[in-house]
Amino acid sequence: MKHKLIMLMAAALVVFSWTTALAATQPVEVKADTIEYDSVNKVITAQGNVVMTQQNTVMTGQQAIYNSATKQSVITGDVRIVQNDTTLTADKVQSSDQNHFIATGEHVVLLKGKDRLTGSQIDYYNDRNYALASGPARLEMPEAVMTAAQVEAFFATNQAIANGNVHIISESRGLDAVADKATYFGGSKQPAKLVLNGSVRAEQNGSVLTGNTLTIYLDNKALDAQGRARLVVKPE
Repeated sequence: MKHKLIMLMAAALVVFSWTTALAATQPVEVKADTIEYDSVNKVITAQGNVVMTQQNTVMTGQQAIYNSATKQSVITGDVRIVQNDTTLTADKVQSSDQNHFIATGEHVVLLKGKDRLTGSQIDYYNDRNYALASGPARLEMPEAVMTAAQVEAFFATNQAIANGNVHIISESRGLDAVADKATYFGGSKQPAKLVLNGSVRAEQNGSVLTGNTLTIYLDNKALDAQGRARLVVKPE
């Protein structure tokens, strides 16, 4: 039985890689304790210690289903995906052509360079270098930590947009702020800043500023309020 299983697994791997290569994509290699291959529907079902590898992407988990015709896969059980400088962990991940990943679970984590994005669901698009986290979401950056109902991360341009019950903390700058919406601009070619909109309240080193729109410059700790605002300064 053991020799028969090894033969079946080897046959599945060969057919799977060959079929996928004909579809003008990079071959996919699947390793697992057991593998079933449906040659009619071009579906692989893998169970136990699953490892799926395609070019620079490695996906691991406990169960996986891959359709080489549609290039769609579902992998569950302690899922971990590593792709260049990106690592995604979740209970379940659905993917399309190794480009769009939908990760779900109690604690989904996306590590991208120095940034860490978490939520109960994360949609990550590899070609756009873009992620959408929800349920609630948390984005940890070198300059600050941002939590909200939903966070969009634009990694290529070092920007982020948070919507719903936004809370921002920057311990290094003594900043604690809340708002309905926040937009973060990284400091690659311009000073790093946060633009807060809607029911804004920002406390920095004991001083409190409230208003509808507030721009916080993270490099020099400056605050710039637009529209009607109220400032309470803590005495020295």
